[in-house]
Amino acid sequence: VKTKCEEACLFMKQHKMLAFLLNLRPFLSTIVKLIDKEETPSRFGFDGPAEDVLISSNPSAAMIFHFNKMYVSFMYRDYYGMASAAEEYFGYKLDVWTLLNIACVQTYISGLVSFWIYRQTSDCKWFERGNRSKAAMRHWAESSQWNFLQKYHLLEAEENFSNRQYEAARQSYHNAIQLSKNHKFLNDEALSCELAGYFFFEIGKKTEALEYFTRANSKYHEWGATAKATSVYECAEAIFKDSSICNRSSPQVGEHPKKRYGSGHPTVQYGDGQGE
Repeated sequence: VKTKCEEACLFMKQHKMLAFLLNLRPFLSTIVKLIDKEETPSRFGFDGPAEDVLISSNPSAAMIFHFNKMYVSFMYRDYYGMASAAEEYFGYKLDVWTLLNIACVQTYISGLVSFWIYRQTSDCKWFERGNRSKAAMRHWAESSQWNFLQKYHLLEAEENFSNRQYEAARQSYHNAIQLSKNHKFLNDEALSCELAGYFFFEIGKKTEALEYFTRANSKYHEWGATAKATSVYECAEAIFKDSSICNRSSPQVGEHPKKRYGSGHPTVQYGDGQGE
């Protein structure tokens, strides 16, 4: 995919198809960062300021640019970078129906992002955005369960987590993972396992969390996202260092574990938040 995307960008540069190149370069950058976080993708003749000017004058390109920033931050658990990019992304009221796949991916990821931000802020606008994404995915799943049903269940799981419906969330994560496996969507299976890992860690289920993180690491490797696979391993290693957190009792239904995320790895607060 990376090679083909680079070839397409080069073709667009050679034929001076700047508008298309502006839309494709952020996608290439995302692919590169999932494979090797330290690699810098080719700018294909753009310098930073010139590209910034072109993006600022093209709302469609700007929305795609901010979506990809949001996506990369989400995948690497950079909460603050993700939240900042999400504010920019949702500031554009544009339809993306040129390709159903683009609409689906943006709806899916922005919904997952919205539920995470809601759990951090309790700002209902983010819950509503997540809920709209879930409703859209449910509509698409009615016409193509193979492509969309696992995505719907993962959004449902994150919604249930946000609503403190832990048993319902557990079942929804299971459904998302199993359907992703059955439908052969490695990326969805990996992401579903990772988010299930964070969920089980948050509610004090250390063993289950470790199993899901391990499976997520394996599936990201299988998908080819080697840098992302490494980040899952490093993140899991970081959050399991404090075994006293992991061994605390699980919250009951209606009792929400408070949590705070830094620039990369999650830090969890329980009860009154007096200890980390």
